[in-house]
Amino acid sequence: MDVRPVNKLDLHNATSRLRQLVEEINGISCVRLHSEVQDMEKVAEQVGKGVVGPHFARSLNDIPPGHLMFVAAYSDDDRPVGMVAARYDDKPGWDLRQFLAAHWARLYPAENPGTFAEFAHDSSMYASGLTGPFSYIGDGWINEQFRGMSLLANLQKLLILLAYDEWKPKLTYGWMRPDKVLSGYAARWGYSIVYPCGITWRVPPKQKDLRNVYFVAADNRGIRQLVLNQLQPDIELEQTNSIEETSPRQVS
Repeated sequence: MDVRPVNKLDLHNATSRLRQLVEEINGISCVRLHSEVQDMEKVAEQVGKGVVGPHFARSLNDIPPGHLMFVAAYSDDDRPVGMVAARYDDKPGWDLRQFLAAHWARLYPAENPGTFAEFAHDSSMYASGLTGPFSYIGDGWINEQFRGMSLLANLQKLLILLAYDEWKPKLTYGWMRPDKVLSGYAARWGYSIVYPCGITWRVPPKQKDLRNVYFVAADNRGIRQLVLNQLQPDIELEQTNSIEETSPRQVS
């Protein structure tokens, strides 16, 4: 595994460039970084998402101080109009596959009342042997007025790099719907590792759009490449403008 650190100055220049891209969007005044679940709940409601997703909900997770961050973009009248969140995970004694199976089993109910989704015995073998720390990215949402402006793409990449700088995860990961991956969103949102059929189910979740999700991730090499891409703005601009962003959210 490539463990060479990402150049810190390049990393800071890349985050500055991504923040600039967000704040150059017409109607956006600033980006703010938050670290409290209570603030995330307020922003989720104000941005139009409604509630915080299961991966961040206080009723389903014990998230210690310093293990959560999220970025939000604010409009000229100081309303949050876009957001995405990151959670730090490190579970000694478990590899990523074991953690995912245990984590999802308490988040998502199955069809039968009182039962929960359950991974198949051979699900997510790509995650076997991978140990933390990890950074999970989710709960992305964009207000309808600001879709189609690359806001979610740039917020995601900004947060991936901010979380990497703070936590130094061995792997940053998330989940995406197949149509989004096949349309190029994984690379556009900063992920360089993609596994289709990210979860196979013994007991599927009641929520049907979770029954077929892609696992997307970036390791240290991917983070380094993401940083370098931001320092070559002409190349990054060509990538960013190649796809129309119309989805308000990601799998959360």
